[in-house]
Amino acid sequence: MEERKNSRRIVWLVIMTVIFSAAVLSAAVLYRQQTDAKIENGASLPDGIPKLDWDSSHDEESMLALEAYFYELQPKVAIKNAPDFEWKDICPDHFWVKSFTVTSYKNTPYKVYGFTYIDGAKNNKKMAAAIDAEAQDIINTVRKERSGSTWDDIIGVHDELIRRIKFIKDDNDNGNTRNLYGALVEHRAVCQGYSYAFSYILKKMGYVSSEIYSREHMWNRIDSLESAENYIDVTWDDYDDSDRNGQPYIHHDFFCIAKEEMEQFDEHTPESADTNNRTAPKGDNYYTKKGYYIKSGDEMGFHACALEQFNSGKNLLEFRFEDPEDYLKADEQIMTILLSLGYSDKYYTFKKNELLTFSVGLYPPADAE
Repeated sequence: MEERKNSRRIVWLVIMTVIFSAAVLSAAVLYRQQTDAKIENGASLPDGIPKLDWDSSHDEESMLALEAYFYELQPKVAIKNAPDFEWKDICPDHFWVKSFTVTSYKNTPYKVYGFTYIDGAKNNKKMAAAIDAEAQDIINTVRKERSGSTWDDIIGVHDELIRRIKFIKDDNDNGNTRNLYGALVEHRAVCQGYSYAFSYILKKMGYVSSEIYSREHMWNRIDSLESAENYIDVTWDDYDDSDRNGQPYIHHDFFCIAKEEMEQFDEHTPESADTNNRTAPKGDNYYTKKGYYIKSGDEMGFHACALEQFNSGKNLLEFRFEDPEDYLKADEQIMTILLSLGYSDKYYTFKKNELLTFSVGLYPPADAE
């Protein structure tokens, strides 16, 4: 089970009373379709199974031929010279394929792939069109509002997914929360849906994103970023919290962090070895890129950073500290800073001890607890 370790506290500034809220702990189970393999002694294939010759020199054309059988919901396909498929070769694009098995036969170059499909898969073409429409709407929104650099495009997609998707806590949900349709059309997803949607849209924009998974969670590595800080977890940046106007608090604790930073969280230990040990320099972390990184002992910098964000109209003021001691003092200092800015309402504080990130959510709902 995955815990989104997003602790939140609400503070009442007018009467200077600190009210602690319960930690926000949400759970999602990562659902990965498993493959089973077996070998039959028979020398010939069963009758009635369509056959496909895989051309390894033209993988895309071969996959398109196989895709035609997916659209027909074909339960079995015999493939000659088939590569060793991984689930990522089929999903997320063919989201309606629920699972597959592989059966090998002696004395024949064919392997029989058996496929199962999600409920409602007969509408897959209509569902695929709806996914593409939603993905294109996100792309249009991002490119309209941002400069179009690689980093801006990627953060734009990250933020739009958080605005549009509701994180689902139900571990037993058997709908579309783990695929593209759930994330992009139904706007409901667990971590797998977030991760697939992120990669799918970035791919359409010309970028390369890989899904990384542990036994209980999934996140992304953005290979199109040259920095060593190219790991992003959209799910853990979505707190499902909004201000009193219904505008979400969009967090960036897990936007462009280094591999070693991500893997210090138990849920982010890859099930398969992540061999990406990039030695490139850092520089893409959200906080350093935006100028929200507070260097050791720089109290004036903390105040100036808060002022800049407050004047920009942000509902979430975000900071990352170089010095653990400065991070620990942030709770006391932010109260004075907000009062100096003329803000005297309640506010949330969000903290991530491992990353020394500290965020302040302004204008919480009147009934916030």
